[in-house]
Amino acid sequence: MILDQVKADVAAQLDAQANLGVNFTTVDDIPTTGPANRGLWFQIPNVTAVFADLNRSTQLSAAQNRRLSTTALNYFTRAMSVACDYFEARYVDVQGDAVFGLFSGKGSMFRAAACAITMRTLVEDEVAPRIRKDAASNWQLTAGIGIDQGTVLVRRLGLKAVGQNEVWADEPVNVAAKLSSLGDANQIVVSDRVFNRYEQFSKSRRQALLRSCGCKSRRQAGQTTDLWEKKPTPRKLGVDFPHIHLRKDKWCDRHGARFCQALITGQDPGG
Repeated sequence: MILDQVKADVAAQLDAQANLGVNFTTVDDIPTTGPANRGLWFQIPNVTAVFADLNRSTQLSAAQNRRLSTTALNYFTRAMSVACDYFEARYVDVQGDAVFGLFSGKGSMFRAAACAITMRTLVEDEVAPRIRKDAASNWQLTAGIGIDQGTVLVRRLGLKAVGQNEVWADEPVNVAAKLSSLGDANQIVVSDRVFNRYEQFSKSRRQALLRSCGCKSRRQAGQTTDLWEKKPTPRKLGVDFPHIHLRKDKWCDRHGARFCQALITGQDPGG
């Protein structure tokens, strides 16, 4: 009987996995593929994960509005993937209605931050307006974006007969995914351990990331304001950092290109 065969096959494969054990080898950068050796995982330190999730996509599917839901998914995943590529993510993956990019190496935290803010800007300036136009709908596309950093593990899992793919384990990807659901529409949510590193950037990079250019200030013209809000980490998140930080705005229409470039290069963004 098929059930008995499945059970016996799984039991045999689990025995084989147990005999192999679990082994780790540390690598300096994100590989293009996971290790082929069975039982071996690559361990990569100091990886920054940016996770962008399309909001309310389940509601669209439940409403059986296939044209709108598929258009939204196509446009969103394409735009987020392009952003990851432009900011040199070492690995990019699409998981259902979400896209994540992994950044490592020199300058990776700058590129990850610039990528996340650019993702939000693309959602508001490009993707959402095109959805309303091309799908002839008033539905407002929004996203959640999370950022975390730490050590990630990777290996190829699956059966050769049906296909194998990379599986990324450990905190950064999982936490970034959870953070993406905590903010308001299009907000970027960053863990304490990442934000504390942001505050150690050079003055130019801090200005480009943490403070506004001043042109949208409700007070005196030219007065800069904080772009981030600090909140206690929800207990349900089950993580070891006490606070999260939420970015209030996208790139400025007038100065955004300059600030984005300054975050990458470390040059003074000006005013």
